[in-house]
Amino acid sequence: MTMNPHSFRKKILVADDNPAVIETIFQYFNDTKQPYELLNACNGSIAYQIAKEELPDLIILDWEMPMLSGLEVIGYLKKQEETQHIPIIIATGAQIEDRNLEEALETGAIDYIRKPFSRIELLARSKAAMRMSALHQREKTLLQSVIDAQNRELSTIALQVAQKNELLDGVVKKLQPIASQDNTIKSYLKTLQNGLSLDNQWGKFKLHFEKVHPHFFTRLQQNYPVLSPNELKLCAYMKMNLSVKETMQILNISKKGLETARYRIKKKMSLTPKDDLPKLIQHF
Repeated sequence: MTMNPHSFRKKILVADDNPAVIETIFQYFNDTKQPYELLNACNGSIAYQIAKEELPDLIILDWEMPMLSGLEVIGYLKKQEETQHIPIIIATGAQIEDRNLEEALETGAIDYIRKPFSRIELLARSKAAMRMSALHQREKTLLQSVIDAQNRELSTIALQVAQKNELLDGVVKKLQPIASQDNTIKSYLKTLQNGLSLDNQWGKFKLHFEKVHPHFFTRLQQNYPVLSPNELKLCAYMKMNLSVKETMQILNISKKGLETARYRIKKKMSLTPKDDLPKLIQHF
């Protein structure tokens, strides 16, 4: 199968209100052996829209532009989950002091280049920025795969606990009618009931959970101290991306009961019915 070489082209967005600067940067990239897909914007607002639609591999932003400044564009892009990973280089001929460099980097730029810049400097910084971003994304993907595997392990533990509790509960119900007539059975029944201690089982599960998601409960309680222990449990299962069926089985509740519990959590968090609770929980 022959692969289309254009499918591997890096996509670069250049935003500057000076057409000559855009033309120069385009020429620099076009003169290289590697093909690029080059996009341009003449103001910050257009740059922001193109970035959201095209998701470029790199953005080179002028500091001072009409509509939105370069720093304002960075601020908006870093707030959006789908664009926050894009590496951005700020290019400027006016804000050239060290404090300007510090401000650009703190806002979210990966690098800062002063105008006028040479072809070698621009290309070197651009390639370095894209390499760093690609490496970061690979590390992020690898970390997420590890977390997903650990979540699956946690899910298995939680389901095993739920199944064990369900089995023990069934045995307890069968023994209760005859326990009062036999002290040995009564003793066994007490042992089984101790094994059904949900708080004890939850404590063990919580230890495993916090190894995978450290500080989750601390951050959640700091933001929403009104959540009850049972609501914190449900939030933990949402953090693990458990399905509705798995959550119902672990908590031993109906679908209606789960919906009610989620509604109460959203109400305590001052969320609207349209807000995605599981998605919000992922940020903790």
